[in-house]
Amino acid sequence: MSLILWLTISAVIIIAAVFFYVSKIIATPPLGRAQDYLVNPINKDQRLIACIGDSLTHGNIGQSWVDFLRNDFPDDIFLNEGINGNTAWQILQRLDPILDLRPDIVILMIGSNDAMGSFDKRSGVRYLRNNNLPEVPTFVKFKEHLSELIEKLNNVPRIVICTIPPLGENKNSLINNHVKKFNNLIKTTADQNNIELLPVSEEIWNDISKRTYPLKSDYNPNAIPIMRRIFGGIFHHYLLKKSWNDISEAKGQWILFDQIHLNERGAEIVFRLAKNFILKN
Repeated sequence: MSLILWLTISAVIIIAAVFFYVSKIIATPPLGRAQDYLVNPINKDQRLIACIGDSLTHGNIGQSWVDFLRNDFPDDIFLNEGINGNTAWQILQRLDPILDLRPDIVILMIGSNDAMGSFDKRSGVRYLRNNNLPEVPTFVKFKEHLSELIEKLNNVPRIVICTIPPLGENKNSLINNHVKKFNNLIKTTADQNNIELLPVSEEIWNDISKRTYPLKSDYNPNAIPIMRRIFGGIFHHYLLKKSWNDISEAKGQWILFDQIHLNERGAEIVFRLAKNFILKN
């Protein structure tokens, strides 16, 4: 076997191994979900706080703000009900086990995948196929699903809903104007239902204004650039042991290391807002 052929085969094997390693991380569900507690009774003296959302809550692609809360409130139980890639419709499909546990508090942050999936036709088709959705995500459908979510959460003693973070760090981009539409709906929904709002988007934009280096690139909705950014970030964090903040800086980002997910700095913002809400009780 020639040296070139051997090197080529070795490179393919290494790339395949990294791909499967990263894919396994992405597919691993968070610890401490409702299904874990349905078979193990919860101490009645402990508050049960359900954090519901997508990958921004899941926290294995980027920093987990739920883990920050767990560290700060060790006497409470935090359900991490964030699943990578979920839309609002998907949360509706898995809400019953969470409600069966009768949480004292629900922190809901959902809409980023609905925004990405409704941004352009190719993104919509990709979400429809990869997430086994009944239809392509749209703003109108998100409005319906969000309303249904709030209705189903009606018996939870305390609910708070978060605005969603930006996508990329260009405030005037087409995608962030699209995200703004979703956040305006979230604010209106919170106001109409007398639900407290956590201004995650606003606080993140305030922090992005502190960025000390130039923005290198804008959000790209195409599948290959998205996966390259996500897989690259996971590889550098889990294998090369770089912090999400350092990965962000290398990519010219301040909060969103891959233009979607939160680094330590971003998770700290969500944590601080959620902590202050919890302490109001």
